[in-house]
Amino acid sequence: MAIGRLAGLGVAQGQSPSEQRRIRTINVVAVVAAGLTALFAVVFLPARPEQIPLWAYIGLLTGYLAGYLLTLLLNWRGHHEPAAALLLGTGLLNIAAVSLTVGFRSGPTVFVTAVAIGAVLVTDVKSRVLRWLVVALAMLVYALLVVVNPPVAPGVAGTWIEEALIVASFAGMVGFVVAVVWYQRRLADRAEKEMTEANERSEQLLLNILPPDIAVRLQAGEYPIADEKPEVTVLFADIVGSTAISEQLSATDLVTTLDGLFSSFDDIVEVHGLEKIKTVGDNYFAVAGLTGDGQDHIRSAADAALSMREELKRHRFPRLGEVHMRFGLHTGPVMAGVIGKRKFSYDLWGDTVNTASRMESTSETDMIQVSQRVYEHLKYRYELRGRGNITVRGKNEMATYALISNRL
Repeated sequence: MAIGRLAGLGVAQGQSPSEQRRIRTINVVAVVAAGLTALFAVVFLPARPEQIPLWAYIGLLTGYLAGYLLTLLLNWRGHHEPAAALLLGTGLLNIAAVSLTVGFRSGPTVFVTAVAIGAVLVTDVKSRVLRWLVVALAMLVYALLVVVNPPVAPGVAGTWIEEALIVASFAGMVGFVVAVVWYQRRLADRAEKEMTEANERSEQLLLNILPPDIAVRLQAGEYPIADEKPEVTVLFADIVGSTAISEQLSATDLVTTLDGLFSSFDDIVEVHGLEKIKTVGDNYFAVAGLTGDGQDHIRSAADAALSMREELKRHRFPRLGEVHMRFGLHTGPVMAGVIGKRKFSYDLWGDTVNTASRMESTSETDMIQVSQRVYEHLKYRYELRGRGNITVRGKNEMATYALISNRL
């Protein structure tokens, strides 16, 4: 419908729901006010006082209509506060002119109340100056209208006391209605703010669990999410002697120890552009190359593993002394996807994952063991040492290498 399209002028993505409602309210009020102005001008044309020429009458009508149309234009172009001010100002002048020219005695009470309420509805809650300025102007216009054209029976002059009582009663009515509307607006905006903050926390939690592009796809309603990645580099790290360590610590101390170490690994993973997939007990699982952004994912994974080993040397473990780990790297294709709807997780599958896990499990203490494919990519820039052929479950014998350092 046309009114629906007009109401949507100036509404854009990224605006808060309250801002969109305010923009639509300005548009609808402007359109309705323009229509009523034109209707009243025709209906009350015969009652036009003789001292007001027809050209002046038509000129005023044209001016008011232009004000409402300019309101729509400003709103459409994104100038919402000027649009609100123009709409309310045009409405006040329109009310005053109608009441003074045709003697519309009940008009001031109805229309000025509407303008006062409109000042709350179409202006931002933060725009207190504009809102209360319009309310004050509405009250002033009403007071002047009562004095010039007192709303009493024709031929009966109201005393100043009667006029003052009328203005005071109207002020109380307007103040009460405006206060109620303002309070409801404030509650609505507060609820919206709380909902926005809750959504932001949920989004941040989702980003902590899933890679950013996967989180976006899941929020967009895509399900199931399953991808084939032609080449990534998988990193596994596992604590040596974890059973003995767990026997020395209480549950709280064990969780605190793992949290401290793996949190530092999370920082390393972020610095080198990897994605943490999960931790299983004392096993840390990460991957490089998921995004396909052209990074050298093998080098990124190698640098991350070297940084993890250095962090392990620096890390302090109260009541444990030294803690040692094994590391494993392998590169190749994987399948990736989200499993579950309530307690979902992002995981990887395939021979590449299994081989990387075997590189870790057959490694030695504090060693980063890599496969032949990783070695071929790193051998010119990194120091590596051959380990010969290692028997790997499900693979028979494989040539493996120990990553020592980065030569650059």
